[in-house]
Amino acid sequence: MRRDRASSLFPLLLILALAAASFWLERAVQAPERDKSGKTRHDPDFIAENFGITKFDASGKPEYMLSAERMQHYPDDESTSVVAPRLVQRHENANPVIIRSDRGRIAKGGDEASFYGSVVVVREAGRGQSELRVQTEYLQVVPDLDLARTDKPVIITEGRSRLSGVGMEFNNKTRQFALQSQVRGTFDAGK
Repeated sequence: MRRDRASSLFPLLLILALAAASFWLERAVQAPERDKSGKTRHDPDFIAENFGITKFDASGKPEYMLSAERMQHYPDDESTSVVAPRLVQRHENANPVIIRSDRGRIAKGGDEASFYGSVVVVREAGRGQSELRVQTEYLQVVPDLDLARTDKPVIITEGRSRLSGVGMEFNNKTRQFALQSQVRGTFDAGK
């Protein structure tokens, strides 16, 4: 009788084992459940129109100012996108530098900003210097290091002098440009 009972339980145990294995396999291959809080989606959590922000240095003087027509902040990566941004950097004993573009993206914490589409950088004339103008389609700026760089074609004009090339790094502290390739230029020595 024991043998009959064991032989009748074996198919039942086999079916239960297969059901458990099927359940485990289904869970193992399914995508994880989506986070419904919205933190993992790339949707803006706030939008601002015609805004401006100013960062001050340790002495309380404006270091740089950013304004734009529109700003959207994204909580998933803490980035911010801007439309028609304008960044003004001010330094003691130096002419202001203004960056404008069609759009931009600011990384978490403002450690890095990228400008896209018709990027124009202008160092205003003054202190015995002509206006300096840089034009490109993309520019990455690291404000705390005073660095700006691009891997795209760039045109630099100062007075009647003109340089062009592909790829550039500009150190705003030392006021030095480094063009990477295909460099061409004309230099006007003036009077």
